[in-house]
Amino acid sequence: MSDNLRVDPLEVRMAADHVNAAADSLRSAHGTAHERMGAAAPGWIGSSASGLSATTTKWEEESAAHYTELLKHAEDLRSAAEKYVRTDDNAATEIDSAGANLGTMGL
Repeated sequence: MSDNLRVDPLEVRMAADHVNAAADSLRSAHGTAHERMGAAAPGWIGSSASGLSATTTKWEEESAAHYTELLKHAEDLRSAAEKYVRTDDNAATEIDSAGANLGTMGL
């Protein structure tokens, strides 16, 4: 078992794009469903109407929360990709500097 962690930042960014696409699909599909429920509401009466209204409101809030959470996941993935790149760049700079310093030490 290897102790090395290998990450391809491009793959992480692509995963973020997929999460964004999923968020957009969720918002679109749920938005359509919520519109259809709203359009059906005038045909309902009494406690059924209030039940449908309450359920629709709850589902709209849950959908919005899921959408927001997916966007956060996508942003976190992008942030992680940038941190991997920055870490690798910093390590490469340190290695290059160490190599250059060896030359000035007469080694």
